[in-house]
Amino acid sequence: MFLAPADCPFRAADQILKSGSHLGKMIVVDVHAEATSEKIALGRYLDGRVSAVVGSHTHVQTADEAILPKGTAFLTDLGMTGPKDSVLGRDVESVLHKFLTGMPSQFKVATGDVRLEGVLITVDEKTGKATAIKRIQEKIPGS
Repeated sequence: MFLAPADCPFRAADQILKSGSHLGKMIVVDVHAEATSEKIALGRYLDGRVSAVVGSHTHVQTADEAILPKGTAFLTDLGMTGPKDSVLGRDVESVLHKFLTGMPSQFKVATGDVRLEGVLITVDEKTGKATAIKRIQEKIPGS
């Protein structure tokens, strides 16, 4: 929706899955999109046809992990691995400068308090259906 023009992700997923005996039983789809509605809709659309649908791009972990009704694990956004005290991994002051002045600004990479965010998904190897999903957020020691 908010990213540059591209093929329809719904039709692209259909084509890949249709051509796909080579894919195996466990299929994970990463939806790199801005709009949460697109990620949720694609998760529902693919429910039961893939093992997991997880979103990325916004760098903000959501708290909506679930096993959908037909057996697909879902999370709207995995989050970010990087400095938590930041604006999407960038130094707060350099980002604020751009927002407050409207002037172009180089965003410095933030440091400290590094977090690992994501999910652990358990999949039944015979059916390819997800049996568990657990959201994780771990502080990296020494960061």
